[in-house]
Amino acid sequence: MVPDDSTTCLGLEYFCFEGDELWTKSDDELITLAKRELALLGLVKESDVTDGSIVRMPKAYPVYDATYLEALSVVREFLARLTNLQLIGRNGMHKYNNQDHSMLTAMLAVENIHGAQHDLWQINADDEYHEESAASDAGQAAEMNRLLASTQPRVPRRHDALPVAIEPKR
Repeated sequence: MVPDDSTTCLGLEYFCFEGDELWTKSDDELITLAKRELALLGLVKESDVTDGSIVRMPKAYPVYDATYLEALSVVREFLARLTNLQLIGRNGMHKYNNQDHSMLTAMLAVENIHGAQHDLWQINADDEYHEESAASDAGQAAEMNRLLASTQPRVPRRHDALPVAIEPKR
């Protein structure tokens, strides 16, 4: 979604209240803050960031009301036409996710960018949190566990019992 294929677009969210110290910082101050924090996290060097823009979104937290599902279906139908857009997390998907679900949508979105076909809308689609209730469908629980496991880095394991050939010195 950027004109230069050798670059990417990163979105950072800062939670604040209208009128507070963060909300009232200038765009330049917020871009500088974001660059510094990205560098502190080791994601990019400050000099790697070529541009930035700020969108202040008042009352951006997902709100459930009587027409929520109807409104969300309109949003989903429109966004489904954007084949190069992956929606993740609370504000990206306009639904309440806990941090684990939000991170899982992010990791599976990366896999989608590389060719997978995960339906991110199925993450936390139950009426209750996965960790607070037993999964009604064992297959669904197994699939969720498989998807979660697929996002974890491979960790080298120690192999103490490998045979070692020792040749005598001559």
